[in-house]
Amino acid sequence: MDQNAAGDNAPGRQTVTESAPAAPVSSHPSARDLDVLSRQLGRPVRDVVEIPARCVCGNPLVAATSPRLSNGTPFPTTFYLTHPVITSAVSRLEAAGLMNRMNERLVEDAELAAQYRAAHDAYLVSREQIGERSGIGAVPEIDGISAGGMPTRVKCLHVLVGHSLAAGPGVNPLGDEAITAISEWWTADRCYCDGAWDAGGEAPSKDLSRHGPQGLPDIVGRPAPVRKNRHHADNNHAEENTENSTEAAQ
Repeated sequence: MDQNAAGDNAPGRQTVTESAPAAPVSSHPSARDLDVLSRQLGRPVRDVVEIPARCVCGNPLVAATSPRLSNGTPFPTTFYLTHPVITSAVSRLEAAGLMNRMNERLVEDAELAAQYRAAHDAYLVSREQIGERSGIGAVPEIDGISAGGMPTRVKCLHVLVGHSLAAGPGVNPLGDEAITAISEWWTADRCYCDGAWDAGGEAPSKDLSRHGPQGLPDIVGRPAPVRKNRHHADNNHAEENTENSTEAAQ
């Protein structure tokens, strides 16, 4: 399952730039950071409180989202992978079945399972700390809930890679493995930003986010809205027309 839509930026199409590590940059998002994030994701970003991982050039790789959104929604996915080259590369791993193999190993390898559970615990601690630093405080609705399938399964590699990039090596073993597996397309010591997103014109202004209460019915405490597909809607419309025609005939 993709944390982000991979978009049209297939790995390997961008210009790769050798770069020395950039000078230390604040984790607090600047106006430029937010502009870049919106372009990376193709929609306006919201409730980003920190930039926990950056490219060697300084551009964001991962955004840390507030554990409670500005509309009041609890939001458990703290570390959001944003760089199109990385998201596209991780999507390739998912498509190749890596998550299935990781889930099998979690059942068979007790040591790996314990390390993965520790990553879940670390995720919760980091989210609590981010909530404190951002002034949000505790969000009891998501206590004990991390993301990406942790602590027992792998459901989204994008989440695990985002966690590994934010926390650093040695915290999330499967996120670390995925980063190693995408080294054909992305490595931390180089800049892959040139051409990875549209840097010209205005940043996206239309909110295409799928996140909100409808995505977290159990946490928010109200049911998700029923979304009818086109086929279902057309059938209903046809039935209504038939009923109306019958009534008119009578």
